[in-house]
Amino acid sequence: MKIESDSLVNKNTKHCGLAFYKGNLQQYATTILSKKRGDGSVCRICDIHPIIVDDMKTKGVLLLSKDIIITQRQIFKYRNHPKTAKGANVPLVDYALVEETLRAPEHIYEDTVQNRLVYVCTHPYRNDRLVKVVIEPNHKSHGVIVNMAKSWGIVNPENMKETQYRMIK
Repeated sequence: MKIESDSLVNKNTKHCGLAFYKGNLQQYATTILSKKRGDGSVCRICDIHPIIVDDMKTKGVLLLSKDIIITQRQIFKYRNHPKTAKGANVPLVDYALVEETLRAPEHIYEDTVQNRLVYVCTHPYRNDRLVKVVIEPNHKSHGVIVNMAKSWGIVNPENMKETQYRMIK
């Protein structure tokens, strides 16, 4: 992987070698969107929450990496996402709340209707709404296994009371 900027650092683990962006998610998204193309980096947000790790253990699933990452694909996906028109997309200026949702979720749920193990973290947002971030642990992409923040958005708290969600925190 070619590293073209001082804003990147190469991190090698037992699982993979990735170029992690030095900075927060909002800076990462702003940088990637201003370039209008990817540079191969990912943004490491934080370690996966211990409650998720414990829940995975009860299912007999071993966590293969502690890092939660967001890729450029997710950043570009939300640039002009259809959720924006209905107010369900997190604005770029609020990407710090996406990070906060992963670092200190108010609630954590297992999404029980997915055909793979998926967790959902929520955190308060304005107007009595929630930031919702979906994490897929042990996600395999291009031969690399990571904990991927697959999607995020803004939801009403009532949405999290649906039967598809099992609250674990």
